[in-house]
Amino acid sequence: MKNTKKYIWIFLLCCLPLSNILWYTAYSAGDESVSTSFVILTSFLPALTSLILCKISREGWENLMILPNIKKAWKIYLFAVAGALVMTYLNELLMYLMFRGEVSFQAGAFTLRGLGEIVGMTILGVLASVEMLGEELGWLGWLFPKLEKLHGTKDAMLLLALIRTIWHLGILIFLPHPLIGLCDLFLSNLLLQGFLVYLTKKSASLFPAAVVHAVTNLLPALVAYSDLFYQAHIVPMNEAGLLSAESVIY
Repeated sequence: MKNTKKYIWIFLLCCLPLSNILWYTAYSAGDESVSTSFVILTSFLPALTSLILCKISREGWENLMILPNIKKAWKIYLFAVAGALVMTYLNELLMYLMFRGEVSFQAGAFTLRGLGEIVGMTILGVLASVEMLGEELGWLGWLFPKLEKLHGTKDAMLLLALIRTIWHLGILIFLPHPLIGLCDLFLSNLLLQGFLVYLTKKSASLFPAAVVHAVTNLLPALVAYSDLFYQAHIVPMNEAGLLSAESVIY
């Protein structure tokens, strides 16, 4: 138990400060290719840290649930995609209800035009899922089971939502209303946390959670870029949508 706490603190002290430095560097670079490289590097930081700690602690990598298990859990994958869509809109609705005096919804038509764009979006979704696997391997594959062992499932989910929020603090300083962005990040993380844990346990794989993470990141970003969906003093979305809309409006 004592060693578990020690390795959790090592994980957090390695991941959280460095991640925020990388986020800040990514969004202040001014060069899209450089920014993208730093974002990808940051996404794989939890995975890299957890793999190193597994080696140091001699825990091994067998319990990290890195196999996709598609054949046995294909229904869970379908449920993951459908749930991701619902969770995304629930998050937007929650933010609208909380800040409806400051937020206006001006929805344009966001549509895929032709087979080429559908194929492109599918490839983008797969690549985004692989990138998000880098985060979930650290969060759900390594950190969550240890927090659950120490604090129980509910408290572990709350703690992980808080840790995920701290993980993104380096993004918030670029927003016109960072405190509101902070609230949104925590609430959206908390909203998703239970669903991600459920999917991971039912499928015995991190891939469904990575798919959900990818969808909930891609949708707000794409809508913000394509239609200027949010035209207001604040832009209440998850971290991907927040930065995407912020970059379009400002």
